[in-house]
Order: sequence, then C-alpha cells, then structure tokens
Amino acid sequence: MLKSHKYSPVVVIGGGAAGMIAAWRAGALGAAVTLLEKNSRLGIKLLISGGGKCNITHGGEIESVCGQFRRNESIFLKHSMHRFTNHDILSRLRQFGVETYERENGRVFPTSGKAGDVVHALRRMMEKEGVEIQLSHPVEEILCDSVGISGIKTAAGFHQARQVVLATGGASYPKTGTTGEGFRWLKDLGHTIVPLSPALAPILLDPKPPAAWQGVSMRDSILKAKISGKPVASARGDLLFTHEGISGPTALEISREVFGASKGGTIADVFVDAAPDKDEGELENTVLSEITANGARSVETLVELFVPQRLAPFIVISIGVDPGKKCHQLKKEERASVVRALKSWHIGRVKEIPIERGEVTAGGVALHEVDSKTMRSRILKGLYICGEALDVAGPIGGYNLQAAFSTGYVAGETAAEDWRMNASSGESTGSSPVT
Repeated sequence: MLKSHKYSPVVVIGGGAAGMIAAWRAGALGAAVTLLEKNSRLGIKLLISGGGKCNITHGGEIESVCGQFRRNESIFLKHSMHRFTNHDILSRLRQFGVETYERENGRVFPTSGKAGDVVHALRRMMEKEGVEIQLSHPVEEILCDSVGISGIKTAAGFHQARQVVLATGGASYPKTGTTGEGFRWLKDLGHTIVPLSPALAPILLDPKPPAAWQGVSMRDSILKAKISGKPVASARGDLLFTHEGISGPTALEISREVFGASKGGTIADVFVDAAPDKDEGELENTVLSEITANGARSVETLVELFVPQRLAPFIVISIGVDPGKKCHQLKKEERASVVRALKSWHIGRVKEIPIERGEVTAGGVALHEVDSKTMRSRILKGLYICGEALDVAGPIGGYNLQAAFSTGYVAGETAAEDWRMNASSGESTGSSPVT
C-alpha cells in the first residue's frame, strides 16, 4: 500500500507530441493537469524529427492525410483527425510564434528550420493552461482499484488520479526515452499488445555497401524488395547509402512491409530502378541513342547519365563488363544487360531492420480495445491511450506526428470531460490503490 501524496484530476504520462497536446487540451477545458516526463527535457524525439527540422504535419486535405494509413488504422484515426486537423495544429503553433511553410510534396516545417521552436511553443501552450510539468519524473507503475484507474506510482510517491492519459510512445530510438515500458504497463492492465515491429527504419544489408557507396544519394529512384523473386514492397523517391545499408525516404517507406514479409525467416533481396520513368524498351532506345551520338565514351560514363558517379563502375562490373570499354564496342547482349542493370540493380540482401532505429514503431495497443471517438480504454475505466502507443504507423511525411497530435487532443479532451462529469456527480476522486 502506498501513501497518497498528491491528487491530480488528470495525469498525462509522456511529454512527447501526443502527451503535450493531451495535457494542453485537458488544461484548456479547466482540468488541473500534471504531465510526467522521465527525461530532463520535453519532446526529445520531436527535437530530432525531420533531421532536427521537425516535419510537423502534412498539408493535404485531412481525409487524404488519414487515408495514407492502412485501412484499419485510417478508420480508427478518422474521428480524431477531423476533430483536430493539420490546420488546427498549425494555427495553434502560429499563435505561439511558429510560422510554417509547406514544401511541394506537402510536408510542413517550421520556417525557422528548428524543431526546438515547435517544442517550445507546445510547452508555452501547456503553461498558459496551468499544466504542471514534472521533468525527470519516471513512472514506475499505473495503479487501479475496483472502480478503474486510481493513480500513478513514481519514485517520489503516489499521484492519485482517476483520469490517466498514456502517451509513452513506441520502442524506437530508446535514447530519447521511448523504451516501451508503456506496453508492459498496458499488458499488465489487461490490454492486448500487437507485436512490435520497425516502421520508417533503415535497412541493413548483407554484404555491407562498399566504402565508395557510403554517403551517396540516388535521387528519384524506385527501391524494390523481393522474396524468391516475388515483389513485396516498393517506393519511389530518394535513397541514401550508409556504412551498414540503406536509409532515406524509400528505404524507410518499405521497411515495415519488408520486415513483415520476412518474419518467417525468408530473406528479401533489394533492387534499385535508376530510370523509373522509362520501361526497359524506352530505356534501351535512350541508351542506343546515347551510344549512337557518342560511341567513344566509356560504358561507365554512359551509366553516369543515370546514377551518381561513384556508383557507376560497380553497376557495370556487376554485369561483367569492363567499365572502361567503349560504348560502340558493346555487343547487343551487353547493351541489354546495361539496361536491365539500370532498371533492376541488385544492391544486396536484407540483413536486419532494427526496431530501435525506426522513426516510429508499428504494433502496440490493439485498436479494437480503444474507443476511436474518445481514446478511452475499453478495458479499464479512466485510462486514455494516444500517440505511438497505439497500433498505428503511417508513411514518412508528417503523417505520424499528425496522428499523435490528433489522438492526443481527443484523449486530453475526453479525460477532462470525464473528470468534470465525475466531479459534478460527486464521484469519489479515488480510494486506496491496488498494486
């Protein structure tokens, strides 16, 4: 039995995107809110998002933004995303000094290019509504009694509360504090946890890319993964070679599908299409025209028309042709091999997709156990679940942060409304907690 040392109408666990919005919204509705964050700073994962620039959201129509998630996830998110839209979060941030701009691809960033400005604005929003922010304050356990949620156990003691918003994130980037303990608490409380898997994660290759590839970017290519010759995932955009494998938008986009397809121990091969706007026939005509116009150039130089210079010799060697060979010396079969290599260059096999390095975590609380219109747990009264703790993971481009903002908003709103209803009905604020 713990001694109760503090009563908080609403407690929010987690000071990331979903938690800060939940705390702000609950506070704006008149609830006294305590936010508990185990790190010494708020929004650490936000601070590194978008390469430190923070891709806040996507600027498309909210129906389209919601539709970028898997069907069951999209259905679940529909209410919350319409309740608190991309325009709503941008409007709120603007009120606190954060101007934004939208790129051609719809991704929205702060004009300053500083993620810290977004975190600072979210903190000011909470402070304006009187939210008590407790940093370096890790939660040890969520407690309940015969009624439902009864409080929070921390190293400092017991926070008595009937309304608790869980916004602890996923299990990616553990150095930012998202170490997955929220899933353990939720499982102990009776929730089903869909197995966690990486999403928007780099892909490690076997063999590792040669040193000459590392740091090289391929612009506007198609990255494809196949298992036993059967396509399992593809994405178009930029690709970055690293010292262990590949990253960049295309690698991140296909990581979830490839991980899922490889669960049975099957190994995926990865290919790059360096000429995505042409089929093989069109590309062969282009290559033939280039050879006719300048047959004295080397094959390596020809391939450099389609890929970065540092990659060209490796592609030519992979088809058994001397990179220095003159184009006019190419046999018909060799020319066809060049075309096939440009359309489907095998860069390696998938060795690993590390969950701890994913931008988001797929898996989490089973969606059917959470009311999508309120974010209330269907398992335990007084518990509200939002953000990455849910089994939701969208594509790159600001979609996941919008999901966090929207579900956090609804969770905070519902928690405050339930507190107010309980208070007006004279319901007890709590009793002795059950551990």
